[in-house]
Amino acid sequence: MYVRIFSRYIAKSLLTFFAGVVGVLAFVIFMNHFIRVLDIAMTYGTSWGWIISSLLNILPDVFCLSAPMAFQIAILLTLTNMSEQGELIALRAAGFSFKEMVQPLLVCALILSMLLVIMNNWLTPRSYKQFVNRREEAYSKITKVTLEPKTFINLGDWDLYLDELDPSSDTARMIHLVNKNDTGALSTKVNASSGKIVLTDTAIGLQLEDGQMQRVDNKDPSSIIAANFDSYTMSISLLKERSRRLRVGEMTTTKLLRRLRKDPLTPALANEFRTAISMRNVLAFSPLILLFVSCPIAFSLGKRTNKGWGMLLSVVIIFSFYLLMTLGLSLGKKYAWISYPGPWLPVLVGLVAGTWLWKKRLNI
Repeated sequence: MYVRIFSRYIAKSLLTFFAGVVGVLAFVIFMNHFIRVLDIAMTYGTSWGWIISSLLNILPDVFCLSAPMAFQIAILLTLTNMSEQGELIALRAAGFSFKEMVQPLLVCALILSMLLVIMNNWLTPRSYKQFVNRREEAYSKITKVTLEPKTFINLGDWDLYLDELDPSSDTARMIHLVNKNDTGALSTKVNASSGKIVLTDTAIGLQLEDGQMQRVDNKDPSSIIAANFDSYTMSISLLKERSRRLRVGEMTTTKLLRRLRKDPLTPALANEFRTAISMRNVLAFSPLILLFVSCPIAFSLGKRTNKGWGMLLSVVIIFSFYLLMTLGLSLGKKYAWISYPGPWLPVLVGLVAGTWLWKKRLNI
C-alpha cells in the first residue's frame, strides 16, 4: 500500500514538472516557427486557414523536440526537490531501495518513449510533410496582389497597369498588359479601353473591351502582329510552378527503409537515410537513457541540494547527450559502416556512465 502511495506521489510530482517544462520549451520552439509562418503569410497574402493549418502541423515536431529535454529536467527537479526536503532520506530510512524509488519514474519514461517511437517514426514526418506542402503552396503564389490605379502590378509573367479603377464594380479603364517572359517575342502587349477585373487567391480574370493585342517577333523585329478585338477574356494564374524533392524529414521510417531496399541511392543519400532512422529512435528512447544517468546523480546529492543544481545538472547532461549524438550523426553520414550505429553513440556512453554511477557512487 505504501509503495503504491509513494509511486503515485513521485509520478504526480514528475508529471507536474514535466508539464511545466515541456510547456515552456515547446512555447519557445513554437514561437520561432510562428514568426516564420506569419512572415510567409504577410508576404504572400495567405488566409487564416493556411496559418492555422501550418501551425497545427508543426505541433508534433515541436513536442518531439522538447519532450526529451523536458523529461530530463523534470527528473532532476523532482529528485532534487525531494532531496531538498529530506524525503529521499526518509524513504531510505523507511526501507525503500533506490530501485523501488526509480520504478514510477521508469514507467513514465517507458510510456513517453513508446509515444515518441510512434511520433518520430510515423506521425511527425507526415505532419512535417503537410507543413512543407502548405509552405510550398504559399511560395508558389505571387506576392500578395493589390489592385491599384496608375501603378504597375506584378502578376508573374505579366505586368498590369490600370489608369482608372472602380473597386465597387471591379471595372477599369485604360488597361495595359505586358508579357515579360514570352520567349518567342521581343514584346507582347494587350491594351484595352475598358474592362472588368476579378481577383481571387489563385488567379486574376480579365474581361477586356475594345482593345488590341500586339506581338513583336523575336527573330524578325520588323514583323509585328496586331489584332483588334471588341471583347477578349483572359486569365492570369497567380501560382508559380515549383518542383521539389521530398526531404528526409518528410518521409516515414517505413518509406525510408523501403527506398533503401529498392531505390538506387547515392552513398551519401543512403547514409543520410540510415542516420535519420537511427536518430529518430535514439531521441525516442532518450528518456530511458537520461533517466538511467540522472537518477544515481540525484540520489547521491546531499540534503542541501536545491532545484538550481537540478537545472544546472540537466543542462550539462542534455548538452553532453546532444553533443555525442551530433558527433555520431556526422560520423554516420561520412562512413557507411557506422551509418546505423553512429547516432547511438550517446546511448552507448549513457549506458556505460550510468552503470558506473549506479555501481561505484551508490554501491548497489
